[in-house]
Amino acid sequence: MISMAAAALTPTVVQKTYIPSTAVTGTPIRLVEYLVKVTKVTQSDWIVTDTYCPGGQVIAVDGNTFDSSTDGVHEGPTYTHSGTKIVLPSATTGTTYLRVLVALT
Repeated sequence: MISMAAAALTPTVVQKTYIPSTAVTGTPIRLVEYLVKVTKVTQSDWIVTDTYCPGGQVIAVDGNTFDSSTDGVHEGPTYTHSGTKIVLPSATTGTTYLRVLVALT
């Protein structure tokens, strides 16, 4: 069995939505939500947030990966600020959908 090393992935879709506020207490924070679709090849693959989710600080990320039989598994992604990357830790490979919440600077 050949083991593949984790690598940076290129999303097939990155969709950006500005989130409006209806009320605020204190200094407002401008928020953007990204929906990212990517094909995950191996455990611990990642995406570079500075490239695909730019403009601010990642404050939340969540996602699921669906294998060839469309069974899904929660990714439990982690964000590394120093490398500006979201790591997808599950062993499941296939189509991954991520929701990334960014506070604009």
